[in-house]
Amino acid sequence: MSPAAYAPDSNPEGRAHQVLAIRARSIVTLAGEDPARGARLFAPLKKIDNAVLIVRDGMVDEVRPWSAGAAPAGALVRDLGPVCLAPACVNAHTHLELSHLAERTRWGKGFTAWLQSLIPLLREAPDPEAAENACAHMAGTGTLYAGNITGSLPGGMLLADAACREAGLAVNHFCEWFGFGAPFADGVRPWPPRCRQALEDDPFLAARCAPGGHALYSTGPDILRAAKQDCVRMGRIFSFHLAESPEETQLLTTGDGPLRQCYDSVVLPADWQAPGLRPLAYAFKLGLLDAGTLAVHGTQLDAQEVEVLAASGAALCLCPRSNRNLGLGVPPVRDLLESGCLLCLGTDGLTSNRDLDVRQEAVWLREHLDVPPEALVRLMTINGAEALNMLQSGAGRLEPGSPADFCVLPDALTY
Repeated sequence: MSPAAYAPDSNPEGRAHQVLAIRARSIVTLAGEDPARGARLFAPLKKIDNAVLIVRDGMVDEVRPWSAGAAPAGALVRDLGPVCLAPACVNAHTHLELSHLAERTRWGKGFTAWLQSLIPLLREAPDPEAAENACAHMAGTGTLYAGNITGSLPGGMLLADAACREAGLAVNHFCEWFGFGAPFADGVRPWPPRCRQALEDDPFLAARCAPGGHALYSTGPDILRAAKQDCVRMGRIFSFHLAESPEETQLLTTGDGPLRQCYDSVVLPADWQAPGLRPLAYAFKLGLLDAGTLAVHGTQLDAQEVEVLAASGAALCLCPRSNRNLGLGVPPVRDLLESGCLLCLGTDGLTSNRDLDVRQEAVWLREHLDVPPEALVRLMTINGAEALNMLQSGAGRLEPGSPADFCVLPDALTY
């Protein structure tokens, strides 16, 4: 949440200069921490009990025990009661422009059945109100940083970006190349056609955008390599869906299965042949995996592949509730946590999830897989900020000079 929500509404001009003292039962700051991998994920988190967050001009001035001088003279005090605060959450993977399609797709019958229910809906225009509501909900749950997948709908990126700005979200857009056609219209600009049009309409968007791929079976290999190379050239994160479903693995290894039937001669060229490789091996062969890559899902990774992914330096975003809803299985979370891979959390979109509250991804992992809260807090804050290359903006920590953006931790994540 933003501290502006706790400032007085009656004096908007003076609100930015109001000193706020936000008290809580405890505050986990992550001050001085680096993104965590492997054993570091499980290290104790420093917690200040009976704490106060001092906010000046929207930035953290200090976090200290409430008894140590209490609030500065003239500060506006807001007591949030028996809650534990942490840095604002990062939703590292979501599809905001598809928010109007909530509860309209088929769940629990596998990936292809879900995809077949989604594809006809992509003919509909995006809905600004749905995107605004989705972003407002994220901000209200303490998520103020997002990695948004875009390019599915005409005008979708402009709509999603405007909704993020309205809700106070910092966002990086991943512009998906889809299909096997020639990648660049003019050989210079790396953007997919719909994203290219949006950037022509609003050139300031370019600083928040990166070309990306959809998946190894739906984006041509030359396009994937070119998009990755452009991300390297521009210093941006490259993102794509990886090892999401059994159908993906079957298509890439044997060339058949329900996903082949769904995409044959529609997305896949008539002469397409399977690479004969599992998803991770194919991504590695294409040169897509390094420290500048954010892969998403990973439900089909085996133990050896987890080690290969970790060694590559690539980050992996887990979306466990989306995977559960579609019946895709659960990523090898314990192996991933112990591997040294940079892990973060995302919700995916409302076409495969009931809400965009990334804290609930962490709660699900806590309640179903007994993942320690220390690891989960890091995944949804500082690790997500690193995966989206947002650490330099102050995301992921509550320390002097950083934005005073915070979330309230659910009871399942406190200790």
